[in-house]
Amino acid sequence: MSSRFGPEARLGGRKDYRRVFADGRKFVGRHIILWSCLNEAPDSAARLGLSVSAKVGNAVLRNRLKRLVRESFRLNRDRLSAGRDIVVYLRPGCRWEKRQQAESELLELCHKAGLVAA
Repeated sequence: MSSRFGPEARLGGRKDYRRVFADGRKFVGRHIILWSCLNEAPDSAARLGLSVSAKVGNAVLRNRLKRLVRESFRLNRDRLSAGRDIVVYLRPGCRWEKRQQAESELLELCHKAGLVAA
């Protein structure tokens, strides 16, 4: 598996997001709300989609937080269950300074959702 965060690691478009929101299970954390459902290709690696409201902060902050989540996902993608689509919504008030903060909260919710492969 590639360690890149290329097109194969991202949710495609509006149709994919709507499917995950409609069919997926929701898990709530302090700064993250996570939805997860099976994708059409059960043998494929997990895919990530991000949603960040303007209420979180200015564009610079929103983009930084998205980079932190993407990098956390990329580094741990091989630990997640295959064939899953994940949408992460960052809640207002999220002010992570380091990737480790984002990574620990993302993994905590993935454990709660049963997405971490044994």
